[in-house]
This record gives sequence, structure tokens and C-alpha cells, in this order.
Amino acid sequence: MVVKNYDTPLTIVGGGEFSSTNFHKCLKIAPKIIAVDSGLNFLDINKNVPDWIIGDLDSVKNLKVWKSKGSNIKKIQEQETTDFEKCLYSFNAPFFLGNAFLGERIDHSMAAISALVKMKDKKVFLLGKRDFLFHINKKIELNLEIGTRLSLFPLKDVVGISSEGLKYGIKGVSFSPGFKIGTSNEVLHSKVKIELSGTGMIIILPIKSFDKIVKFMN
Repeated sequence: MVVKNYDTPLTIVGGGEFSSTNFHKCLKIAPKIIAVDSGLNFLDINKNVPDWIIGDLDSVKNLKVWKSKGSNIKKIQEQETTDFEKCLYSFNAPFFLGNAFLGERIDHSMAAISALVKMKDKKVFLLGKRDFLFHINKKIELNLEIGTRLSLFPLKDVVGISSEGLKYGIKGVSFSPGFKIGTSNEVLHSKVKIELSGTGMIIILPIKSFDKIVKFMN
């Protein structure tokens, strides 16, 4: 059930590897915050009060204090989904900027990345200290600096229909998570186009490309 619809992007904070640099970069684009369970523990109660605190709330501290500061609290006890998924299905926004969902634990990172495919109609960027990633919903056009590292990692079987601007073209390539992946490609032209036969492909880029991509996608 949708808790709230937003007409502006949201910054969401999880319990993984937190980057203050990334967090403040996101706040400039999406100043409203959703704290996802233990992600609340990264926030400064005097500076960064989240609009909502959501999840099964088994790892958060001082909930009463945050509530007194104006945060709304939504406890969801079902255990069929991760707290990250609970956040995504509870809110609608033009896009989400996810901090601290990568790093720390590999299983949590993989679960977060898998959720991008599972909830493919949500536009979500996950930021790490070195890279950021998002799901390609069949096709995409990007403006990138020549020489940028661009990796494609399939979570489902998907075939490359066409591509432009990449060192290694993907037309006719049958990608599969257990067979053929597309890591360490390279941008040869500033305009990159990728078209795929279906959903399920994750694109991974250096964090330095984040500002350029989000501006283009906004």
C-alpha cells in the first residue's frame, strides 16, 4: 500500500556503508529524506530529520525522540520483503537516491540490487563510495565523458538489441547472470545509447559520473 506520493525526488538512507559525501550530494537534489530502518542511525537529529522512518524497525534507536522532531513512523512487520523493498512500495516519487544500501554486507548489497529489477518501474539510483548503479528499463540514452568505464550486469536473461558509443557493442549478445556479463566496457562517444530485449540489466558507472547522469535523468 502506498503511504505517500511525492512530486519531488527522495533521498533514502539504508544501513550499509554510509558516505557523508554522497549523502550531502543527494540532499542538494532531493532534500526530503526517508530513513530505512537502521539507516536512521546515520542521521544527525539536529540537522537531518527524515520525513518518514520505515521498515520492521528492529534496528533503530530513539524513535520517540525522532517522532518528537516531526518524523512520521511506519512499521511494516511482514518479512517477505526487505526493508528497502518496503520503502519502495510505500512511496512514489520521480526517482529515489539510495545511500548506504551497498557495501558492508554482500548479501544485503545483492538484495538491494535485486530489488531494482523486482521493482523495475521505480527509478532508483544506488550510490556506493566508488560506483553507483541503476536498472535499465529496456533502453536508455546517456551523456558521458569519453573513456568512462561502463559495466552491464544482467540479473535476468536479456539480449542486446543495439548500442551506440561503446567500445564493445552489444547487438545480438545474449546476456545471462550465469553465463555472459558485460563488465568493463568503455565509452567511446559522449552520447551512449543502449537497447535491450527486456528488463533485468543493471548498469554500473563511476561515482564521478553521478551528477551528469542524474541531471540528465531528472
